Amino acid sequence: MWPSIDTEALADATLETMQSRLDEFAEGGRRVFATSSFQTQSVPLLHMISKHFADAIEVVMIDTGFMFPETYAFAEDLQNRWGFSLRKVQSKRSYIEQLNTKGQFLFTRNLDRCCAINKVQPMEDLLSEGDIWLSGIRSDQTAVRAEKTELETDVRGVLRYHPMLAWTQRDIYAYIRAHHLPKHPLEDSGYMSIGCVPCTRKWPLPGSDARGGRWVGSQKTECGLHQPDAINSPSTSSP
Repeated sequence: MWPSIDTEALADATLETMQSRLDEFAEGGRRVFATSSFQTQSVPLLHMISKHFADAIEVVMIDTGFMFPETYAFAEDLQNRWGFSLRKVQSKRSYIEQLNTKGQFLFTRNLDRCCAINKVQPMEDLLSEGDIWLSGIRSDQTAVRAEKTELETDVRGVLRYHPMLAWTQRDIYAYIRAHHLPKHPLEDSGYMSIGCVPCTRKWPLPGSDARGGRWVGSQKTECGLHQPDAINSPSTSSP
């Protein structure tokens, strides 16, 4: 039998740290944005933001246009339930501009370029020097994320804040159960990590990485938003 998880203690500690950080950010007049992929594992952070920090944090959906219809519906449902402020950002490149002469989209031939145009660039357009980019990434998700620190400053002078970094997948689901939170409608069909339709498959094999269903057949594990080459100087101190 698995040992019990003190979900409330973990959540309380996270909330306490978030409050302290947000108080510091507010003193500097900084804008705070929290990106969300609106899958099941995003729900605890969205729940905490909505209950405690709705006035201080604006939630951002990076709308690639290639996401599952269920994801758009789930995001709308969560916003209606909890009333958080939601901003959608999209690429300035139209979908027509992303087609080659054969009518093929970028994801059919250059995954990194597709992610750069549809995910990375929209966030670069939104953020300015001194802004705070809050993300729910966790150390247990990928090797890249295992190297992250709670606070990092990227090359543009944007401070990246990762309040859920020490949480595990078990912690996430324990919190969801404790608070009776909804799950992404595709999860029960076998989708454990949900991104864009062309690049997401059902979770492949028992024991494999929970993100193993992303970019199947390639060496790609990250969309580029959290790549280490975007980081200038990691920081574990207050901004």
